[in-house]
Amino acid sequence: MKPLTPKTRGAIVYGHNCGQSSRTIAKQLGCGKTTVNDILKRLRETHSLTPKKQPGRPPLLNSTAQQELKSFVQENGENRRLCTKKLATVWTAHTKQPISAVTIRRNLKKVGLTACMPRKTPAMTEAHCQARLEWAHAHENWGTRRWRRVLFSDESTFTQFQQGRQGRVWREPGEELNPDCVAVTVKHSPNKMFWGCFSWNGLGPIVPINGSVTGQTHAKIINDYVIPTLHDFFPQGNGIFQEDNAPPHRSKIAMTARENAGIVVLNWPSQSPDLNPIENLWSEMKVMVRRRTPPPSSIKVLEKYVKDAWEDIPPEYYKKLIDSMPQRIEAVIAANGNRINY
Repeated sequence: MKPLTPKTRGAIVYGHNCGQSSRTIAKQLGCGKTTVNDILKRLRETHSLTPKKQPGRPPLLNSTAQQELKSFVQENGENRRLCTKKLATVWTAHTKQPISAVTIRRNLKKVGLTACMPRKTPAMTEAHCQARLEWAHAHENWGTRRWRRVLFSDESTFTQFQQGRQGRVWREPGEELNPDCVAVTVKHSPNKMFWGCFSWNGLGPIVPINGSVTGQTHAKIINDYVIPTLHDFFPQGNGIFQEDNAPPHRSKIAMTARENAGIVVLNWPSQSPDLNPIENLWSEMKVMVRRRTPPPSSIKVLEKYVKDAWEDIPPEYYKKLIDSMPQRIEAVIAANGNRINY
């Protein structure tokens, strides 16, 4: 039998208040006399016409089972990469209780786990973490004024076609840098490498590189672009040049070029793209290039899109990145040298 509508329940009360009997009210409304009496009884006892919510089917997984499922998924990187269908199969075999992939997904969401694309990060050893921690302690007293004197630089590769993706991983908010939740995937596409630099004072040149980076090509970049940019941005000669520890950067010919020009180089820890704010610029530019329509039809068009994106970076954005360096230092120290969410 369908539940009574609020209008019908109100009519029962109205008829009762008018002195009508339960039999008369039931006949007029087309319901049973017992139903009329139940409504009136509920009104006297609870002062409400709304019936109590009927209990539904109990959930397949109670709170304890949900936590057990969460612990199983977070146990290792392999479990985190299981799809819901496989998780349902494993859980059914473990508990002898049939369960669907939809139920697995719904219950994992209730305990804070969602399937996300793994963050790509470089491999890090304990030695890398220790070096990063020591570097952070050595620079924790640098204020924003000092970081504004740094010219950050790096190379980045832009692909003509969007790279493929791996499967998702189950994680909680804040776990995107957990070693079990990150992945490195590369699928080749026609691409072009660019070198760029910037400081709080402005964006430097964006330089397309033909082929791979060698010590000789990097020495040419130093002579043709780094030296003029440092002179332009820091005419008083107090600029500091930053670059990572890539082999071409540490080559003898590149070191000689820096020494001959008297460039002050910022010591930089290995495997630390999360410390370099230019990585945020590269990421933003790649999003801008992917949003272009039509997509780049050739490497030449890709090069134009990249240069356009570089010129479209607003000053307030890259200045904010420079001023985030003290917070990055604090984050590295708090993470004991591990990856930080930048």
